[in-house]
Amino acid sequence: MKRIMVVALYKGISEYYCEYLKGIFEGLAEIENYYIENNSQELNFDGDLIVTSSNILYEHVKRLNRHQVETIVMRRTFTKEGFEKLKRIDKEREIFFVSNFHEIAVECVSKLYELGIKNLKLIPYNTYSPYDEGPSGIKTAVIAGKTERIPAFIKEIIDIGDRIIDLSTIADIGAILGLSSRKLYQILDAYKKEIVYADYGISQMLSDSSDIKKQLRTILHFTNDSIIATDLTGYITEYNGASERNFGIKKKAVLGKNISEIFPEIHIQDIIERKEAVTNELVTIRHITYVINKYGIYSDEGLLVGIVIFGQKYMELENERNQLKSKLIPRGHVAKYTMESILGDSKVIQDLKKVAAKMAGSASTVLITGESGTGKEVFAQAIHNGSSRAKEAFIAVNCSALAASLLESELFGYEEGAFTGAKKGGKLGLFEIAEKGTIFLDEIGEMPYELQAKLLRVLMEREVMRIGGVNVIKVDVRVIAATNKNLLQLACEGLFREDLYYRINVLPLPLPPLRERKEDIPLLVEAFLQDFGGEKQLTPKILKVLKAYSWPGNIRELHNCIEYMYQLSDEKIMLKDVPEHIRDFGAVNPRIDFSLDKRKETVLAAVAKFNSDGQPAGRKNLHDNLLTNGCKIAEQDIRFILKNLEGMGLVEVNKGRRGTEITAAGLQYLKHRRL
Repeated sequence: MKRIMVVALYKGISEYYCEYLKGIFEGLAEIENYYIENNSQELNFDGDLIVTSSNILYEHVKRLNRHQVETIVMRRTFTKEGFEKLKRIDKEREIFFVSNFHEIAVECVSKLYELGIKNLKLIPYNTYSPYDEGPSGIKTAVIAGKTERIPAFIKEIIDIGDRIIDLSTIADIGAILGLSSRKLYQILDAYKKEIVYADYGISQMLSDSSDIKKQLRTILHFTNDSIIATDLTGYITEYNGASERNFGIKKKAVLGKNISEIFPEIHIQDIIERKEAVTNELVTIRHITYVINKYGIYSDEGLLVGIVIFGQKYMELENERNQLKSKLIPRGHVAKYTMESILGDSKVIQDLKKVAAKMAGSASTVLITGESGTGKEVFAQAIHNGSSRAKEAFIAVNCSALAASLLESELFGYEEGAFTGAKKGGKLGLFEIAEKGTIFLDEIGEMPYELQAKLLRVLMEREVMRIGGVNVIKVDVRVIAATNKNLLQLACEGLFREDLYYRINVLPLPLPPLRERKEDIPLLVEAFLQDFGGEKQLTPKILKVLKAYSWPGNIRELHNCIEYMYQLSDEKIMLKDVPEHIRDFGAVNPRIDFSLDKRKETVLAAVAKFNSDGQPAGRKNLHDNLLTNGCKIAEQDIRFILKNLEGMGLVEVNKGRRGTEITAAGLQYLKHRRL
């Protein structure tokens, strides 16, 4: 009797799936279990098959597998009872899928979409997810069995039960055990009554050709594709209902006829000659394009005895892919700003809006330039929403926020096994996810030099190649880039590719700093006050002070200033509530004392030290540095302090690798304190 070992990270999981498989293959195999955590026992297994519980363990098991026993990864699905709980939700809504591990949450969401959940937007969630802030009113969570990380704001929990082994894994195990197709069919037929399954590799369980018609009826039961089966001479032996609907020809009109007579566009000679499957063949039948997959049917002796042809309309496949892609696009990848969102009555802004509206009607690449805080992404979103791509994805990428290797995998994706830690099945790149839409490359001047050549190819050829891949993927994506740097100067210094500069600078859109459009300040101030509730207003005297300031941080700095005054003032915003560096701007002897408390001054000094050393001043770095020097300030408190310092104009808080940077006013403050 053949032997199987189930390997999991935890003892309880390995024991659970071991007993589970014993119930399915009772009397057909000896099944043992092994767990990794805190287990000093050596994996010295010389049986016939190892089944691991996750992709993460697969590579680890391969290293321990000294006897080179065949190893597969367990694929899992849900019980019908659990799945029906979600199917009974009859209205569209957003729901968090909560798991102890983010990767498992993503895997479960993907599986549920594959199984046919269409009316729910399931959002992967755990305490380390990118959605852990701002739940946007979502109060419902789906879990799959015991979960320890359900957030406090969740009011309704839908438990769809522990995942169980899916049909294709059972088929894999049965095939490796050498079970007859009849016995395997009996096991699968009984097992499928308990689980939810989608179309899968039926060919794994259909190797016995003694009853081809019975096998083909099984295939018909498992798929919604059009199916045509023939013998080796081309005469049609099976033709399903989906074929009748798609091709418009009744079954009785084709059975017994040669396929070359009914469908001259479909050829079977290639299968006969090459004796291997032909997949993803595009065939036009009666003016409609189909994706055709052709497989051989083999006897126990390995002889080709028939051919089965699967077909699906190309446009239906595309529509399904686009619908699934829209579900998988991370939240936040939607453009919310329009041309009407861009505030300003100044001539320069009105002229820019007219130019941007014309750019929206073009497919050419746009390069938006301007100082930090001038509203480059707002213009990018407005251009997208004014274009024919408005209903598609708008994907914003901060080119300075990730290391070169991570940025490359995010932009271009990767194939399975491309590098250690790569997800099974690979990963779509953002260029692929943005298909038909717009990708916004912010801070493109920070893009690593080695990636610039790859981006140039995308712009020139409109195609990408995933990391570790060999296939070229065509993409239809509009690119909008933005920078606060002089790219031409960087090109002269050898830090930016000159050919890439000219490729992205097709439609240049330079944005003015706020100091060159001060007549727009009252309108911007009023809008920001409304954002914070609109219960407080500014006096003409305060507006005069704001218009006198130079605003090196531009609109972002103005927004922070208004938020600072609104939140920290009493019933009315008074002149004393204006940050002193703004209130005293332009004075002959400006006052330096901002009355910072000890903690704020300590954080400000730490930011200055990091900046002078050329290191990023992120919250974690600041927290670790302060802790090392005996100053205990929690990360959350550091975040609040930085926000206050930014409102006072002493620092500028940036996303990504740049971290927080001290301003001239901040340096002046520290210099004064040292005197």
